[in-house]
Amino acid sequence: MKSITLLFAFISFSALSQFTPPTSVQAEKSYFNRKFLVGFAANNSWATYKDLLDDSAFYRPSLGTGLRLEYFIKPYIGISAGFGIQQRGMGVYTRDVDNSIGNPDSTGRLRYRTTTFDIPVQLILRTPKNIFASTRLSLAIGVDFSYVFKGLRIWKSVDDGFHQPTVITDQYAKWDMPIRVGFGLDVEAGAGCLFRAHLFGEMSKKYIYTNSTTGAVSNQNLLLGIDLSFLF
Repeated sequence: MKSITLLFAFISFSALSQFTPPTSVQAEKSYFNRKFLVGFAANNSWATYKDLLDDSAFYRPSLGTGLRLEYFIKPYIGISAGFGIQQRGMGVYTRDVDNSIGNPDSTGRLRYRTTTFDIPVQLILRTPKNIFASTRLSLAIGVDFSYVFKGLRIWKSVDDGFHQPTVITDQYAKWDMPIRVGFGLDVEAGAGCLFRAHLFGEMSKKYIYTNSTTGAVSNQNLLLGIDLSFLF
């Protein structure tokens, strides 16, 4: 996780370090004045489920990446659509059922992990003018159409390293539609690209998991993190 965070920091620094003050020639080609932008995005996030029945959940690191296409009606308002892949899930503090030493319950070894195909659709708003050189504030709000491709339940084995994954894709609702909100900076990184760094969150009100034994429905997606976009 530390190496991933350092990689994100390096990418951000590299993009920011390349920008040059705008000139009259550059102003005509400014990314802030372009109608269409296309590129890619990657996020480093923390995911969990809320509204569980009995278990106590905690956040787990999750990664995502995808393509982005944006159309700006005006330099300060646009529409963004994308397609990508995203990790979601949670860690669980399980209850002590066995009441003996050496068993895996009453620990934080249990994980639920999904891999989803995502189609985020967002409204992009940003300040009409720079707040400082080549930089504008931006806000993104919309929904993320999320399809569960694979679901796993995993018992982490700290003793021998042989984890115990169980495929539980059929216990998940296939589709979810969390609200997605992000805010941060749009930066013209020289002539190279428009670099966007957003803190973002995704929150769902839909129960996505069905217990195969009891039939009880629970778990709502929650995702928080930093999203980096490179648009051309």
